[in-house]
Amino acid sequence: MKYKQNNILLIYTVFIRTVFVEVLFMLSSYPQQTINKPFKLNLSAQKIGQTTERLTLSYDLNDYQPLLSHLQTSDDPRWILFIAPPGKPNLQFFLQAGIDKSRIITLHQKQLANPDKLFRESLSSNNYAAIIRWVNRCDKPLINEINQLTEDSNTHCFIYCTQ
Repeated sequence: MKYKQNNILLIYTVFIRTVFVEVLFMLSSYPQQTINKPFKLNLSAQKIGQTTERLTLSYDLNDYQPLLSHLQTSDDPRWILFIAPPGKPNLQFFLQAGIDKSRIITLHQKQLANPDKLFRESLSSNNYAAIIRWVNRCDKPLINEINQLTEDSNTHCFIYCTQ
């Protein structure tokens, strides 16, 4: 009996995760209002690896000030997507900063079959004000691809790179 209950619970959990990811993809296809406002921050070069108009690459995994500054000053109403964060984002932190938590979508690594594919599709969808992603390596081709995708979709992207 206990074995049957565990199987039912496992099937239910997989079903819920699948539905959640399908809903996310459906929402990614849903067009939202876009605002063409340039993204410019005066940031310390010690903390930020590279900043372009829509891409901020950081090698400091604990420095979220550029992200917070952008979210506080942007009037872009689209969603904010966290892809595979190393922990659970502190929603209270965002609420205190005046950022509506209903705009925040967090997808953890265990919920995703292919986070890189989701990342690229999300950037292409034009439905996010900001996409935040943690990666192990950042090479020049990846940076060039992200720059092109952010430019095409008018999405701001924050990449936290461990190396």
